[in-house]
Amino acid sequence: MKTTKILENKKLKMTKLYDAAYELFTSNGVHNTIIDDIVKKAGVAKGTFYLYCKDKYDLVDKIILKKSAAVFDEAMKAVAERQKVREMDFLPSVIFFVDYLVEFFKKNKKLLSLIYKNLSWDLYEKALTYDEMEGAKRIFIQHFITAGGDSEIARQRLYIVVSMVGAVCYNSIVLEMPYPIDSVKGELYRSIREILA
Repeated sequence: MKTTKILENKKLKMTKLYDAAYELFTSNGVHNTIIDDIVKKAGVAKGTFYLYCKDKYDLVDKIILKKSAAVFDEAMKAVAERQKVREMDFLPSVIFFVDYLVEFFKKNKKLLSLIYKNLSWDLYEKALTYDEMEGAKRIFIQHFITAGGDSEIARQRLYIVVSMVGAVCYNSIVLEMPYPIDSVKGELYRSIREILA
């Protein structure tokens, strides 16, 4: 019972750190946020911060991974629900998945900005090992192998699609230029189909 209480307390402190940091990172920017601001807003001791994170950039990575995994999980569930109603082949499933993400990020510009500005290759690789994202990656690669393709080419195409969707969403949703997202979605999806064909 005592162990359960300790674990709950640790989880609560970590949640407070995540929430406080996310709010500060998305309102002030990562570079303008210091650890003292985060722990003050979270109501925890500075030493507690270092129990969970090496530095604020480690915390940024953890927040991005956690939030990205949650969004991917939602998108995968939406695809599964849609397939219960109407069976979809691989390409329509990918487009539906991407469209889900686009619509999500239209409502969550701050999260999109945080992810896009701080997503490194190393973090991208870590993200693809999370259970929620690993499933999507596995389905993607398996489709290419089943069609007689090569798993390395599948990984390259996945990287290209993720990079392209991220750049288009960031520019069109966050920066609102050079085109609004709704005016380029058709071309974005056509490009994805061509890359994956």
